[in-house]
Amino acid sequence: MDPAAGMVDKAVAVLANLATIPEGRNAIGQEGGIPVLVEVVELGSARGKENAAAALLQLCTTSGRFCNMVLQEGAVPPLVALSQTGTPRGKEKAQALLSYFRNQRHGSAGRG
Repeated sequence: MDPAAGMVDKAVAVLANLATIPEGRNAIGQEGGIPVLVEVVELGSARGKENAAAALLQLCTTSGRFCNMVLQEGAVPPLVALSQTGTPRGKEKAQALLSYFRNQRHGSAGRG
């Protein structure tokens, strides 16, 4: 394994853990972590992709603002790919996040 790829995987695992607490989510969202996580979902290793998807899921389900940022970064196509070809955990996280996006869209379409 490429040492740089191993460091990315470890860093994304830390971000996934940080995303489980409010202070960590705020830091990720405010310090430019969302574009990095979306890029890892698209281009990372299998482990990196699943951890990035887990972090994005935490961010989206707890903050509408962060969810909008994730969508603006173009997360849907790499999440669709991950939901089809990822590890079992990666597929699960990607599918959960895509379902969340779908439910949010349908929920907001009914309001107005």
